[in-house]
Amino acid sequence: MSESLDAPDRLAAEMPQPAKKRSPAARLGCGLALALWFTLLLAPCGLFYLAANGEIRLRHADIPQPHEHPRLLISLISEARQRGLRIENSYLVAEAGAAGETCVQTNARFLLWESSGDIQDARYCDCYQQRAAAASWQLTQTFPGDCLKS
Repeated sequence: MSESLDAPDRLAAEMPQPAKKRSPAARLGCGLALALWFTLLLAPCGLFYLAANGEIRLRHADIPQPHEHPRLLISLISEARQRGLRIENSYLVAEAGAAGETCVQTNARFLLWESSGDIQDARYCDCYQQRAAAASWQLTQTFPGDCLKS
């Protein structure tokens, strides 16, 4: 003997069950995978922009001579004996104090796929002084290596 289900019970049995809620870790993993996927899809656009303009530059807003000290600079090196990328970044090491002095650390790294010699990465420090609040910044010294933190 087979039992037959009532009409409401039969409809309830045929309805799809709600999906299980995913854990926050699974959602985070999916979000990271999606971000990585879009980064891979947009990489050719960035490379095309680099090839057309020769550089990708992100500037600082609150730094002396922001064109000389980019937050991030990726530039294309295409010389006769060297080909590759230069990746440069800079940041403030010492904020402007009472004396109006500030120092900017700049790091330059090279990723070359064709080179005729040995090119080394560079690190240097530029220190500036501002005599008055409305005056422009004046370069006081430049030295290789890291800035001394004050």
